[in-house]
Amino acid sequence: MSLFCFKTNSKNFNASAELQQESTNLSLNITGEIPSWLSGTLVRNGPIKVTVNGKSNVHWFDGLAMLHAFSFDNGIVNYTNKFLRSDAYHTVFDDGSLDYGGFASDPCRSLFKQFLTFFIPTSHVAIHNANVNVAKLADEYVALTEVPLPVKFDLNTLETLGVFDYQDQLPKDKCWESAHPHYDFKQKKVFNYLIKFGRTCYYTLYSIQDGSAQREIIAEIPVEEPSYMHSFAITENYVIFTEFPLVVKPLDLIMRRQAFIKNFTWQPQRGTRFIVVDRQNGSVIGKYVAKPFFAFHHANAFEKDDKIYMDIVTFKDGSIITGDNLNVNSDNIFDENYPSRLERFSLSLKTGEVDSEVLFSKSNEFPRINEALNGQPYNYVYLAGFTDKANEKKELLNGESLYKVNTSTKEVLRWSENGCSPGEPIFIAAPNTQTEDDGVVLAIILDHIHNDSFLLVLDGKSFNEIGRARTPHSIPAGFHAQYFQ
Repeated sequence: MSLFCFKTNSKNFNASAELQQESTNLSLNITGEIPSWLSGTLVRNGPIKVTVNGKSNVHWFDGLAMLHAFSFDNGIVNYTNKFLRSDAYHTVFDDGSLDYGGFASDPCRSLFKQFLTFFIPTSHVAIHNANVNVAKLADEYVALTEVPLPVKFDLNTLETLGVFDYQDQLPKDKCWESAHPHYDFKQKKVFNYLIKFGRTCYYTLYSIQDGSAQREIIAEIPVEEPSYMHSFAITENYVIFTEFPLVVKPLDLIMRRQAFIKNFTWQPQRGTRFIVVDRQNGSVIGKYVAKPFFAFHHANAFEKDDKIYMDIVTFKDGSIITGDNLNVNSDNIFDENYPSRLERFSLSLKTGEVDSEVLFSKSNEFPRINEALNGQPYNYVYLAGFTDKANEKKELLNGESLYKVNTSTKEVLRWSENGCSPGEPIFIAAPNTQTEDDGVVLAIILDHIHNDSFLLVLDGKSFNEIGRARTPHSIPAGFHAQYFQ
């Protein structure tokens, strides 16, 4: 950790970050071999814990956004990392304050001067602390969080370029927007949705054509109490919203004056509702009720024999996100773990019946697939594994294994190494591949023994290590990455 002393308004303050160092185009030491056909850039986004005068915003969703880029060129790997220059970043390092709007933290008890923008006009276009994901929209590379607008960055330098301004009349600052858009390779479109908050709330499904910054409305579904839905599913003909029983009364966002997620309540009697929408005409095909559960991430979904199948990493309830234990890269030992499992849900479009089965019972998160099969039948999902044994408590969401799961046979392959915590596994298909798992899996590994990190390269088929590229410092646990060709 590096410690800096800043001076603002004639007052000294101490601001520190668990990773302060920013690097530019460093050539990394490689062991093993990096396939020469890898020629793109892997960009990972995630939160960095910061402390000002001994106080921190500790919830994982509220750490300052930092981008990490690994660029590949004929077996060589170069590394760049940089903080996103958001309004929150400048609040911390220029003003010496933690008084910025967050997801679950409210250090100054006046959080809704930010989140009240759902209802009150903003005085300027904010550069949000976009620390969840990255994507490409209208030929721009953007960092994403769950509050618009996305933040543009330079793929080569990771310099922050300002907000991505949608060219349409849909809300830009009075809504919630998913940080997990889907891309359709056939239609050359991005699909995503936002939640309009107001006296009447709506789930608004939209698409964006390649090269365009205009969101085209597909459907607007009225809802009285919106659900917190981190991601959603897509198939060849449908979009499916998984509406968990973690819901909010819109007026509570104003009246209760507390952190955003603290306004949501768990109502298991509602069950979990699958809302199936025709992605061509926007009509609601049906609403199907299943057992109550919570999830962050969908692995994949597809259609077969008048049924929709959805593979989701499930938790028993929403306490993992509403509680106080989701701390950013904390050393704390928690009173309970949050076991999860990969489940397959089948929705009968004829009878409305919903069934489920467990595909993988060990705790896991961050499911990824061969993205060419997004919304199509598939066999393989790659996962980060976490401990789920009460007597083996570790840092929450700090991985201990990587898994490759065959969803058809339930065969499992595993990678692990003593003292190492893997992050999200990203599958990259080899050129001219003919099989689903022909390629490599990339994952950023936090090495607690050597106090640094490395980029791991696994063979997509055998799940054996091919090579690794070691970074000059530890990269704390983070969220999501995308590979840009």
